[in-house]
Amino acid sequence: MKWLAAHRWLPVVCALVTIGTARLGAQQTRYDSTVVTVRGDGPTTFVLITGMVGGVAGFHRLASLLEPDNRVVIIDPYRLAADSADVTFAALARYVDTVLGELGIDSARVVGHAHGTGVALRLAANAPNRVTALYFLDGGAVDENRTALFASSLKWASLIVRLPGGRNYIRGRFVKGIRQNAGRQEWLDSKTVREYTEPVLNQLSKAISLAKRLDRAREPDSNLAVVERVQAPVTVLLGDVPHPAEPDSAEITALASLGDRVRIERLPGVGHFPHEETPADVAAYLTAGTVAEEWRNEAPRSYAPNTRVLPHR
Repeated sequence: MKWLAAHRWLPVVCALVTIGTARLGAQQTRYDSTVVTVRGDGPTTFVLITGMVGGVAGFHRLASLLEPDNRVVIIDPYRLAADSADVTFAALARYVDTVLGELGIDSARVVGHAHGTGVALRLAANAPNRVTALYFLDGGAVDENRTALFASSLKWASLIVRLPGGRNYIRGRFVKGIRQNAGRQEWLDSKTVREYTEPVLNQLSKAISLAKRLDRAREPDSNLAVVERVQAPVTVLLGDVPHPAEPDSAEITALASLGDRVRIERLPGVGHFPHEETPADVAAYLTAGTVAEEWRNEAPRSYAPNTRVLPHR
């Protein structure tokens, strides 16, 4: 993604924010709440899969809007994989599938943010019974769970954090990167800043270890092969404000083989964090129905101005 190429410090932060451990068990109470959170109850289940930045806390605004009438499960696949050797998207999707199996969840509407879309896509491809519809938040068919800048960036992070003021310097760079990628700023209050940055700074060595494994990760299947196996309809919600972290064109065009099962929407005034910047609008898309259902009944008029359907190739 462009963010990882354009900002030398943000690859570090993306990796560092994913630290943590999880103990999987049959009861949801055995999950660390920073790894898996289950909220609400209702006939429809939404599974929210985090990217590298924000973690479970980053989905709290959206979950609070979905929760009254639905079951909402938030999963941070990177924290699930904190101690795992295999951290490919394919492996993270297996870990998520394990959690959903233990929670007895099938036929969910699955939402992924940023790199979380790579996990959600492979979950839909490899465990289709879990997914009735996919929603990508400022992400597409991400093809790799790594960046070539990880190794060099992490070397400098591990040194700088030891210097006087180094911790605050890393925090400042992190927040600066978030602001540069957000179309709206009001959501990034002091509480949110703490939730986004403290995990980065509290367990640095564990985070660096995970980041090195991410840098070495190689996917077992090509992007196109994964997309070909996806049966669920896909809605892609992109921020229309230009920002370094926006998905590149290849991540979007890789979905073209889905034909009329994929819809691209652009959210006005929004950047890389649609679920934080405009959670009510995102919730409206998620609860409106699947893409296939909407197309059979004609899509709501409000969708039309920013709607684009990829041609089948």
